[in-house]
Amino acid sequence: MKIAALGLLLLTGGCSLYFGNGSDEPPPPPDPGYPTWPDVPVYPPPPPDAPNYPPPPPDAPTMPNPTTCTGARVEVFAVYETSSDHNGPSPGYIKLDSPGTYRLVLSSYEQTDWHVSMTPGVSVEAVYLYGYDDQTVDLPGVPVSTHTYANGDFGCGYSYPYNGQGCDTDNLLARVDAEAGPLHAFHGCYHATTWLLQSDDNVLSDCDTAAGYVQYDFTSQVCKPPTDWEPANFKTLDKAACTGGRFVRHDDKYAAWVGAIQCGDADHYKLYMSGTRDGVYLEIADFAGHGQDHCELVNPNFTLPDEDDITSGGCTTCAIGNLIDINGKPVFARAVFGEPFQQVKSRFWADLTTNVYACGVPIPSRP
Repeated sequence: MKIAALGLLLLTGGCSLYFGNGSDEPPPPPDPGYPTWPDVPVYPPPPPDAPNYPPPPPDAPTMPNPTTCTGARVEVFAVYETSSDHNGPSPGYIKLDSPGTYRLVLSSYEQTDWHVSMTPGVSVEAVYLYGYDDQTVDLPGVPVSTHTYANGDFGCGYSYPYNGQGCDTDNLLARVDAEAGPLHAFHGCYHATTWLLQSDDNVLSDCDTAAGYVQYDFTSQVCKPPTDWEPANFKTLDKAACTGGRFVRHDDKYAAWVGAIQCGDADHYKLYMSGTRDGVYLEIADFAGHGQDHCELVNPNFTLPDEDDITSGGCTTCAIGNLIDINGKPVFARAVFGEPFQQVKSRFWADLTTNVYACGVPIPSRP
């Protein structure tokens, strides 16, 4: 992820904590709509005549060099407010477009209803909500921990380094480390509504920089899905014919997880595919063969000039087993080498696969 330059919050008169609107009128219902992705509005920078603010003091904390993370990535999205009308809950939108497993931390001083969307290859195993006012999130089935004033557990922070103006980011990040795990990345702004974590790990938001606010981005750990095989007892839609060890790896090119079950030894295996690491793995089908081009998923040197000859690219030990006609079941399928895979419902004698692959490389790789 590219690390944005640190800056101070550009506020002429500072900021103060807001405790309500003094009205007995009920708040309006939250906006149920989602912004259109990836068209996230990005505000222009402040005008040239905007006031200049001093840099952080010499003893301000600096960003340490990122380390490599293991397990789920702890990603923090933090604001003071998503709306300036203070009339009740306002929506905040997060889209995760970078493959991986997340522990998601969402923080807002003001009352916020968070909406989270994900693309294939993304999963969220836990959410941590921090704020002064009530916070909610729309991820059914995902464990949620709530830390607000109402339950005596208030926390918030939107600036890095902490600017001393009301939401203590240092305290928030210390709590995140203790409760969610080591921080991967922090994204903050005083006033923002939408955040898009792109597939290349760059972040877009509608942080209101036109009003003088700063978007803070800080990466503590570099987290990438595993590109080498790791053991995983993944589930398949039907009972697998092979009974050996099971392994998974993430394929960045196709933004999908590839599963392999050994068939007798490490050089022979049945291949599967899933949109998420812990989801159900489906068979991989071929419109123009029965799996010859699938060796691309496991052998980085594999090529296929002739779609009907698995050895045509020079892999003399490459081979496939018996032809299998998959009918009426969900599969990941494509026609030829290099095309993207699509999840479709298989058709009679149109979506074919094989019971075993040999792709010239062992799974897992030998030392």
